[in-house]
Amino acid sequence: MMNIKSVLNTDVEWKKIFNDKNLTTELLSGIIPKYLQTCRWFGGKASTIKKVMIEDSLVLSYKNTCAYLLLLEVLFEEGFVHQYLLPFGFKPKKKGKKEIEDKAIIAPIKIQDNAGWLVDALYLEDFRNYLFYQIINKKRNKFKQGKLTFDRGRILAKEAKKNEITVSSEILKADQSNTSIIYNDKYFLKIFRRLFRDPNPDLEMVHFLSEKAKFKNTPRYAGSITWKKEGMYDISLGLMQEKIDNEGDAWNWLLKHIQSFFKKLEKREVKVKSIEKIPLFKPLKINNLSKDLVDYIGEEVLIGVEKLAKRTAQMHICLSREMVSTKFNPVYYNGDYVVWLKNRLMYQFDARYNLVQKNINKLSGLALEYAQEFIRQKPNIINHILTFNETNLTSRRVRVHGDYHLGQILVRDNDFFILDFEGEPESTIRDRKVKQSPLKDVAGIFRSFHYAVYATIFNEHQNWRYSRDELFDAGEKYYRCLVSIFLHKYLKMSFQHQLDIGYFPEIIYLLKYNLLEKAIYELGYELQGRPSWAIIPLQGIMQLINDDGKIYS
Repeated sequence: MMNIKSVLNTDVEWKKIFNDKNLTTELLSGIIPKYLQTCRWFGGKASTIKKVMIEDSLVLSYKNTCAYLLLLEVLFEEGFVHQYLLPFGFKPKKKGKKEIEDKAIIAPIKIQDNAGWLVDALYLEDFRNYLFYQIINKKRNKFKQGKLTFDRGRILAKEAKKNEITVSSEILKADQSNTSIIYNDKYFLKIFRRLFRDPNPDLEMVHFLSEKAKFKNTPRYAGSITWKKEGMYDISLGLMQEKIDNEGDAWNWLLKHIQSFFKKLEKREVKVKSIEKIPLFKPLKINNLSKDLVDYIGEEVLIGVEKLAKRTAQMHICLSREMVSTKFNPVYYNGDYVVWLKNRLMYQFDARYNLVQKNINKLSGLALEYAQEFIRQKPNIINHILTFNETNLTSRRVRVHGDYHLGQILVRDNDFFILDFEGEPESTIRDRKVKQSPLKDVAGIFRSFHYAVYATIFNEHQNWRYSRDELFDAGEKYYRCLVSIFLHKYLKMSFQHQLDIGYFPEIIYLLKYNLLEKAIYELGYELQGRPSWAIIPLQGIMQLINDDGKIYS
């Protein structure tokens, strides 16, 4: 809880609390800005808040009380603006009991001699349960400035028919950028904290894949909360999906297998040079691999990678079949898209290039060598970005996941379930919805494979007996094998179901282009957060660009 020197006081009743202008000024000028800085989901911690304003205040009445959905507009000294959702509630104080988590408390207050706390209302069980009932009953709450719409998915239809519905709820503690509520251990409601003046892509994608395309490998759509401004725009406030029992995410699943690979090599004293090396991007079936390579890596993980490729292709096939809605219908490449792509990538590259120069003294060894090469290759990388030519492409673009990696995938019973369609956090909400090649997602998974390999090599708790060069060589061979197995299955599924991703030369070109884009994106993240890991995206970039700046064939 924040350190509030004095208790707030008001003579205005709770249901009209914002009629107290002095209290409202005190909340917006100091208390709420300070509270936002303590919240994990607040994305403006690195900036200075200049002003907080209430854009909309929606009063929701339940059980002889109410809570407010505050749509806050946060203006920063740096000149940009964010919108956030803060459910705002009052928790009366009971003798000898607090019954509220410290991180939920915004400020202590006395309302007409009734002492308690102003809190994030999501930490109030009655309010959480109220949201569930609103969704299951498809309520429409009208306000002067718009309508708050609660939608219900097909999987909640049976629940809605019950005479009595018992609800239990709890806050999921692992969240960061959003807040999720678990209901009856069967559904989770993700409350979007950062808001956008446009429907959230996570809600759009999940609703489409689950309700229309019947894609089975994402948690099914259960409901949503949307604020509809009259004659203006829709703001997504929440998305409810079924809860998938699982064994963890695919990132940890693969890390476990990669560790097993290196330990097996050490135990058997395998000479790394003797391990089969597969050409990068060569599609192969498992039975095309040498028996030794299958043995070292493990047939279980190779079958798993095939299954992941199949699910990824099925997702893209579903996203390519819509012919009516302009939000999802496939489109061809055109000049407008290419201008958008080049501008976006050049802005991103310039930012990363400046970061490399600024942080060059933090790097050493091979990471420093790669960084210096990255700087030398600037003209060639720029040339590669700018030579993207839509006239050479025959494939089509569709809505894609956009931030596809192993951490966005759950593992259950040797199968995979895809989550979190919000897109790259750095991108604007409109950019996240731009239709792109499905191979952008494939490139995201390949970069995730690459990361998992080197995260294992760089694990400070593991003392590998192989030299660094041997570890890199073995890791590269492991990575190329996963890429080949994934690519074979993905292409087979895509061609069988007429997913238009082009012919093989175009596929490889788009893959490499998206891999380069992804590695450049990752470079900024590592340089700002953990410079010692910058070697991973730098190595990915060097893998794609040779001394002449040409893409490897």
